[in-house]
Amino acid sequence: MNRKFLSVAVAAALVAGSTAAVAQASKPWYGGVSIGQSKVKIDNNPFAVPAGFTSSGTSKDETDTGYKIFAGYRFNQNFAVEGGWTDFGKFSTTQTFSAPAGSVGASFKASGWHVDAVGIWPLQNNFSLFGKLGGIYTEMKTSLSTSGSITFTPGAQTSAKKSEFNLKYGLGAQYDINQSIGIRAEWERASKVGDANSTGEADIDLLSVGLVYRF
Repeated sequence: MNRKFLSVAVAAALVAGSTAAVAQASKPWYGGVSIGQSKVKIDNNPFAVPAGFTSSGTSKDETDTGYKIFAGYRFNQNFAVEGGWTDFGKFSTTQTFSAPAGSVGASFKASGWHVDAVGIWPLQNNFSLFGKLGGIYTEMKTSLSTSGSITFTPGAQTSAKKSEFNLKYGLGAQYDINQSIGIRAEWERASKVGDANSTGEADIDLLSVGLVYRF
């Protein structure tokens, strides 16, 4: 009885595996959208304090809502190529002064187009893990502002922009609800976005959840 049941179970598993493989082969394309929290680490002393100025503190906003749209092609159960566009959101820092009374602030906004090679490790019960390695063509925009009795000298540059290709990598997990729809959670990092001498430079992380549709 046990041997007969085992034979039937193995046969059923083979049929199910074959069906999944056919479904995967018939729907190699996919697309989706993800949303979550982006984060960057801003230096504690982002501004050079001029002689005669007395700093009274620095405040930072290092997180924002980030999102991305993406599309990919899955060549087999273990490998896919994925591309899309990511908006990391906006970050800021403000340094206040007691003498003279006022503040200097900087805001940073980053986004970019990306492409990744995706390695996939299928698990049981429609779960899978994946890792990403690729690149992202980022645009970092920085703008400066003042308040109180502090003003910029005439002709001072108060905005900067840097576009460049950066390393991108990440890890994630996905659950396939059915043959067409899945949900994923992932962490990604864009490395050394911006320029240290103009816009500021930092790694930007995005922790997100998303919906995947295969077609």
